[in-house]
Amino acid sequence: MSDQTAHTDNGGISRRGLLRAAGASAAVVGGGGLLDACSSSIKGASTSSSSSASSTAGGSTQPIVIGFIHPLTGPLGDFGTSDNWIVSTIQNTPQYKNGFKIGGKTYPVQIKSYDTQSDPTKAGQLASQAILSDKVDLLLTSSTPETVNPVATQAEKLGCPTICGNVPWQAWYANLGGNPTPGKSTFKPTWTTMYFLGVNDLCLSFIPMWNKIHAQLGTDKTVGCMFPNDSDGNAFRAAWPLFAGPAGYTLVDPPPYNDGLTNYSSFISEFKSKNCEFFTNVPLPPDFNVFWKQAAQAGYKPKLATVAKVLLFPTDVQALGSLVHNVATDAWWTPNMPWKSSLTGETCAQIAAAFTAATNSQWVQSLSNYSLFEVAYAALTAVDNPHDKTAVAAAMFKVNIEGIAGQLNWTNPKNPAPGVVDTPCVGVQWKPNSKYGYSMEVVDNTLMPNVPLTSTLEPTNK
Repeated sequence: MSDQTAHTDNGGISRRGLLRAAGASAAVVGGGGLLDACSSSIKGASTSSSSSASSTAGGSTQPIVIGFIHPLTGPLGDFGTSDNWIVSTIQNTPQYKNGFKIGGKTYPVQIKSYDTQSDPTKAGQLASQAILSDKVDLLLTSSTPETVNPVATQAEKLGCPTICGNVPWQAWYANLGGNPTPGKSTFKPTWTTMYFLGVNDLCLSFIPMWNKIHAQLGTDKTVGCMFPNDSDGNAFRAAWPLFAGPAGYTLVDPPPYNDGLTNYSSFISEFKSKNCEFFTNVPLPPDFNVFWKQAAQAGYKPKLATVAKVLLFPTDVQALGSLVHNVATDAWWTPNMPWKSSLTGETCAQIAAAFTAATNSQWVQSLSNYSLFEVAYAALTAVDNPHDKTAVAAAMFKVNIEGIAGQLNWTNPKNPAPGVVDTPCVGVQWKPNSKYGYSMEVVDNTLMPNVPLTSTLEPTNK
């Protein structure tokens, strides 16, 4: 037996891997439910049961097993900071705690957590283990193409219904063989669906912020781009010209670099020589930390930096200190978004407050992963037999709910591709905060006007 072994073994695990905010709460079960946190054959998987029911008046049932594959440790560990708390919270909702009522029967629900350790190869291995050995009925996976894409690939190959989140939809769709080009996105996955923003949303969020700073300062409309040679980088490189050119911006896009680069002097020199007064990127968080420090030392100070995939979480900010001041990024979820849980009716603000009260930590936008379990409940309870994977997969494409991640409607004809729900974002900047040092503030709501602004957009550097 092991209580979240992969989460509490400090040897060789980064600060992100310690999951300061969430602890080992994924193993907590309320209301007298079973607790089974035995390690599986691959380190990083653990099981929790949400319901002690095993039979009802409707007849004997086998538990529904939901696998959750996500990065809890390693370079992408910040994306999973709230995941253990989410699992614990979900287990205590009436639906998960008391079992899913389907066709006159009540099915207990078990959640198995798998830590990818931020390794794409391991993510695929864990998906295979979950499907073939652990016999999950449904997979959930979240947080960047490095995590989600290998899982989705295995799910399609092995035939397991899988709900994906927190991955730009173009990178996810192209990985499965679809063409994300508007008008050509006709490929339909069989076993996987997803919801999240796309590169289009980031472009349409960043450009209005560029326009405002340009109007304030009379800048050159030249943008330095730093896109790596990976799924996100390739998606951004293909999409940005479609949006920046019509808006009057010139992109300076050097050749792609490999993840883990430690010397960015050639990029910095080119951005300075071509007067790139705007900057955008989509790197791994540790890579951006190195680049941004080198840029400051070399005197590259764009008027507005709009970064993607990085500075999304408070721990990223702590690593850079004052260098994060007025750096802009996107937020796909904030406490002041006007949504409610489809399971409990709690608002985004209430969920964020509960997380802070339980962990004594700043809210994080990956609390949106809560909605993976909302979608799972909707799909599994829409079928006659939750162990019928073909039926569950078909039901996923018919889910239409409003949860804490907004309206998730896979039947909407305006969706950009089959299996995809494109959720928008707001523009945010990191501003000084007396309690936490810096806090994420909403400064542009072009794509989501129903989300109130909490601060004013200001130049990163004047």
